Amino acid sequence: MEPYREDFVKYISQALYRFPELRDLLTEDFIKEFQNLLGEWFDRLFAAKYDITYLHYLMSLGEKFVDIGFSPHHITVLMDLIRNYFNTKIFEFVRRSENEEEIEKFRAALRSLNKVLDLNLDVIISHYVDIETKKLLSLGKLGKYILKVANKFGLLLDSSILFGLILLSVFIIGLLISDIYHIFGHGDISHGIIAALGDLLILWTILELLNSQIKFMLGGEFAISSFVSVALAATIREALIASLEHGKPIEFKLALALIILVLGIVFGIVKWFEIKESRRRNFVKI
Repeated sequence: MEPYREDFVKYISQALYRFPELRDLLTEDFIKEFQNLLGEWFDRLFAAKYDITYLHYLMSLGEKFVDIGFSPHHITVLMDLIRNYFNTKIFEFVRRSENEEEIEKFRAALRSLNKVLDLNLDVIISHYVDIETKKLLSLGKLGKYILKVANKFGLLLDSSILFGLILLSVFIIGLLISDIYHIFGHGDISHGIIAALGDLLILWTILELLNSQIKFMLGGEFAISSFVSVALAATIREALIASLEHGKPIEFKLALALIILVLGIVFGIVKWFEIKESRRRNFVKI
């Protein structure tokens, strides 16, 4: 791997631009400092002196990464890229070699290298765990108790929201049935159809909000656009009904149109940011 040292340092340094949240840090001085750290780690990794000094070195490296602003996610992704780079280069030697004994040595070395990379990752990531543990221990008994109560209270609130959305869905279904009955019972077909369409729109947005809450409780990210879509659907329903009521003042209808316009713009902006963030996470995974 020695001939590939400079290429390796350059390749991994360029990979930092995959993280949009780090782009403000990626100055020329930062890249140079990161390359020096990476080059030193490369040399010490293949020097294979895995003693207590190397362990302390990895711990200090984890501390530097924390100070720089890297998260465990960044370290894990970079280590995957490093592993793929090393594996690719070593496989090239394996493919070129015709000596079975030499090929077996390469394979054994590759297995050892991957184990060493796993150990390096564990030691560096453990520094982040130590920081979180120290924060938890510094809270004291009272702080830990408050944190425990807060977690349970948060779970209770999430469950209440979920139950409220289920209950609200039942009420919307009841309203939909009522509007459909209004079509046949009172003969006001146009008003009933418009109202029923508005109910279906609200029911659809409530379902989206319900799914978002379930994903959030299972550890996913909450979609803020779901809240905006519910408000937008409710306003559109009101506007549809108001369009059939000639007694409503024009100012009221114009106000509804303005609210729909503003909510539509807000929904579009929020949705755009959510899609952008989703694509960024998928790109980083790739």
